[in-house]
Amino acid sequence: MAGLTLAHRDLAATRERLERWFIDKSGDDVTLSDLTVANQSGGWSSESLVTTVTDAEGRRDVIVRIPPAGGGLFAQYDLESQARTQDLVRGYGVATPSPLVYESDTAWIGSKFLVMPRIPGHIPGDMTYARKGWLRDADVTLQRRVHDSFLATLAALQQIPPEEASWLVRPTGMGLDAELAWWREYMMWGADNQVPELLIDAFDWLTDHIPEDPPESRLCWGDARMSNVIFDDAGNIAAVLDWEQACLCPAEADFAWWLGTRRQMLAVHGIDADPELPGFDSMDQVIGRYEEMIGRRLVDLDWYEHFAMVRIGCCTLRIQVLLQGMGQPDHFLTRATLLPAWTVEAIRA
Repeated sequence: MAGLTLAHRDLAATRERLERWFIDKSGDDVTLSDLTVANQSGGWSSESLVTTVTDAEGRRDVIVRIPPAGGGLFAQYDLESQARTQDLVRGYGVATPSPLVYESDTAWIGSKFLVMPRIPGHIPGDMTYARKGWLRDADVTLQRRVHDSFLATLAALQQIPPEEASWLVRPTGMGLDAELAWWREYMMWGADNQVPELLIDAFDWLTDHIPEDPPESRLCWGDARMSNVIFDDAGNIAAVLDWEQACLCPAEADFAWWLGTRRQMLAVHGIDADPELPGFDSMDQVIGRYEEMIGRRLVDLDWYEHFAMVRIGCCTLRIQVLLQGMGQPDHFLTRATLLPAWTVEAIRA
């Protein structure tokens, strides 16, 4: 999830402190270039700062990921959990930035932080990849490689048994009931208990229609979108990013998140095409292909897709609350609808 940095950070002072940290960890002379913001639109879920490290081994660009200054999208930012998740999934063939270093001592820069290499490549935009840019202009073969490598990443995660990611178990346990309860509590917190009736009704609908016998939970990315992936020039995955929403759910949760965000993008831009790019599978085709990849049928996809849209709606509501608190009531996100029409129709039926 992206947004705006909520409080200004003294980048010069942070650079000096980080430089001392690098020297302490390496024991060698190290210099850091001026810090810059990795993505000017980022900041709701974390701050990502870029610097060039120069030491005895040469020069390299790194990303320093820090919980957002002044608040943010989530109540807590467990960077250690994110680091453990990235290390785990990399062992199952999912490309994540490596080496990854987690620093728990807040004395260095005033907060915990992660350090990882900056990965060059292409990141498809959520709202633009089907209309313009690198992926839209690519040939069918490259588009197919992007599509298939993304799908293979989702399937690879389903090989990870939940007991290997015990830190992702919710306070009330594991499974759809626990996940639904976590997000309902998040909704109340994120909205300062001023929740629109529409979202309350949505959670009631999800609870009333929750699948009775869901498949076994596995590790899920939680924010399965192509905009969270860096691709190389050939369309291969160079890095899978943003693991703060990782959870333990059936495969349907990640797959439906991807389908739902694709569907919403097409609706917002009035794109009447399925698939939206010639190298992609249609919605119906990709369901069959993914079922073959994970070795079972996907069940209750409509419910999981509505659940995905409700979770995104909760995050959107939280961003709107933050914008109001920042004195930015005219920001375009304050006018964003919380739920797409097809989810509203389902819960109102």
